[in-house]
Amino acid sequence: MAKEELLDHSSSGRLLAALWTLRLLAQSDETPPERDELLAKKQPSESLGKLLPSMANHLMRARKLGGDRWKAAVEVFRDIPDLVPAGQVPDKTMSPDKQRAFADGYDEQRSKYAEKFGRLLGT
Repeated sequence: MAKEELLDHSSSGRLLAALWTLRLLAQSDETPPERDELLAKKQPSESLGKLLPSMANHLMRARKLGGDRWKAAVEVFRDIPDLVPAGQVPDKTMSPDKQRAFADGYDEQRSKYAEKFGRLLGT
């Protein structure tokens, strides 16, 4: 398996964590998936496809909330271009190695945001 494919899966997981963080900063009452929930034969493009269309709405909601939520949302939003996979968002069912790369990328990025914005995210 090509290392680039694993990097695309890891980046896609990190992007998923950023999108969930934006959603939480907009005070969504939904619960983001846990790392182990991502260890499934899914397609990263499906997970991201559900969140990408609402990204602007979450950003605007955080803007209305203002203060620290807005500042955090801006920071997360600015991270997004660097989290987009260099190759492509994987659109095939994941093998166990790709599942781990996707879940690990998600967990690492989510932990980074939890450390930085924990009180805003309810963690």
